Amino acid sequence: MRSLLASLVSNQCFPVVSLSIALIAMSSGFASEPRTAKQESAEQSSARIAEMEQVAEHALVPPVLNTSPLPEYDYEKLDYGMTIGIERTPGGRLWACWVAGGDSPEAYFVLATSDDDGQTWSKPRLVLDSHSDELPRPRSILVGNLWTDPLGKLWLIFDQSMDMFDGRAGVWATVCENPDADVPTWSAPTRIWHGVTLNKPTVLSTGEWLLPISLDQRGGFGPFKGCFAELDPMRGANVFVSVDQGATWQRRGMATFPNPDWHEHMIVQRNDESLWMLARTAKGIMQSTSTDGGRTWTAASQPDGIRQPNARFHIRRLLSGRLLLVKHGDRIDSHQGRVQLSAWLSDDDGGTWQGGLVLDERKGISYPDGFQAPDGTIFISYDRNRATDGEILLARFNEQDVLAGQVSGPKSKLKILISRPLAGLTKPESAFTPLQDGTTFDGWEHSGNWVIEDGAFYRKSGGGSLTYMATMVPDDFELRFDWKVSEGCNSGVYYRPGQVEYQVLDNIGSPYGENARQAAASLFFCMAPSKDATLPVGQWNTARILCKGTVIEHWLNGERVLSFDYDNPKWRWHVDLLAARGGDLTGRGGRFWLQDHGQDVWFRNLRMREIPADEAVTPEPYFEPMPVTGEALAKEEARVKSMLKSKANN
Repeated sequence: MRSLLASLVSNQCFPVVSLSIALIAMSSGFASEPRTAKQESAEQSSARIAEMEQVAEHALVPPVLNTSPLPEYDYEKLDYGMTIGIERTPGGRLWACWVAGGDSPEAYFVLATSDDDGQTWSKPRLVLDSHSDELPRPRSILVGNLWTDPLGKLWLIFDQSMDMFDGRAGVWATVCENPDADVPTWSAPTRIWHGVTLNKPTVLSTGEWLLPISLDQRGGFGPFKGCFAELDPMRGANVFVSVDQGATWQRRGMATFPNPDWHEHMIVQRNDESLWMLARTAKGIMQSTSTDGGRTWTAASQPDGIRQPNARFHIRRLLSGRLLLVKHGDRIDSHQGRVQLSAWLSDDDGGTWQGGLVLDERKGISYPDGFQAPDGTIFISYDRNRATDGEILLARFNEQDVLAGQVSGPKSKLKILISRPLAGLTKPESAFTPLQDGTTFDGWEHSGNWVIEDGAFYRKSGGGSLTYMATMVPDDFELRFDWKVSEGCNSGVYYRPGQVEYQVLDNIGSPYGENARQAAASLFFCMAPSKDATLPVGQWNTARILCKGTVIEHWLNGERVLSFDYDNPKWRWHVDLLAARGGDLTGRGGRFWLQDHGQDVWFRNLRMREIPADEAVTPEPYFEPMPVTGEALAKEEARVKSMLKSKANN
């Protein structure tokens, strides 16, 4: 094994081929952390290092790509979010990648896609999780990025290490040649070199691809301290080059920085052909320059006029020739920590900066990454409050917006939600009381037109709704249930008096589906869901209704598709629309009833909990209902006029 490592270290050219490594048999694990270096004797330190370097061999095993991650990695199972990168593929699809598990040895990667310029996003489509209960220590996938190369292939670059950093780690890549396909296919992950990469490669004027790789100058963390000392001469902000379109990579040079923090270095080529490297350090951004293609680098210094906290930033060359810099602070030469993420432009290769568009003014925002689309639109992803909110967000803007300091472009929009972990919003099943037993109608009332089929309530014939009579609906509650529709079906769950209904619908086969305010998971005739998250007719959908005070939420198949406070003036028009129908969101003391609207429908697993007074339910800050336009809107307006006229006549 040591001879393999020595070969990797000495060889300056690294073909991208899968590594086949026979693992050394491990001892029974570690009962406790090793003593600190001050307590260790030379013999103890040597023994610990030898043992931990054997443990680190597990990081050389290629991880398995999980291309069918649901439901295990659905949003309801995730509780952390740290952005990694975002990219656009030739067909216009956006891919976003973020870290779940934690900024810790528990880290792993999650990827999702958008086919509408980032407005809506899929559930997780790819997961890289290399953890295993059989390992002696955690094996993490913590940092990396997404990059579309000049050939149109999508690269997912990532690190793999034991713990957070075992002193060596490793940069891996998997490549997708059909990233716009319905079923994208990815190559087997291959190891490029040691260290980690956190930012995209740069394509030089020579056609060479330049890949930044950080081999941390601090060495291994914790029990891995002192491991792989033979790599010490190469610890720094390394530069690797490919001259054969990514088939092989060769180490070309390295810069070092005082007080580095993962380096997170990015490189742009200036108009004079020199390379400008910016890196993250404990004192903010520092710079180094190369005039020989990355072979040698100048001593580190602070760039004039740029101040940034110890945090990731983003710099790229735009189509216009300008440089884009995304940093913290509403001034280029100052900051107040990880707040006020802002965008700046330079016409003179970083000598001076203009603009200052604040993308997000809040606290706890960090890790910008992005790209520019062919039409000039700039996309920047970032995260917010990783451990609590775990939000991955998107800013969409153009160069004119940056110079003006405000968004006004036709595609420009800030604070678009890419993902948010929902595990913290989900209560365990043990908190719920079943409302049906699967074999009887105990507690329910109907006229005989409902039957029980495979444990579900089945509306088999006409005759009216099925009503829960055992108790009234609590003022504050959560109801969970599954539903399935027949073709063309229209049904719903009523949960408060006054026409307050969770719509159940075949969105495609029912004429009601043309209007989003009447679609599945809508608050019928009041509020549309944010997206159509239904499964095909004949499949079971999972649903949740939450009501706490003036906040109402509808969930569908694990996604919170409707979430608003009806007392917020922002939603007054929608509340008035329901009132025109006779609905009243302030009503309390109703009963649950399952609607018979003339078509076959099934309900099962109905269970409910009363939400305690000290439990907060906060409406989704980025909720936007689907719009209603065209003929559907005209029909709705005509119906409202008829309702109001009828009321006036009565």
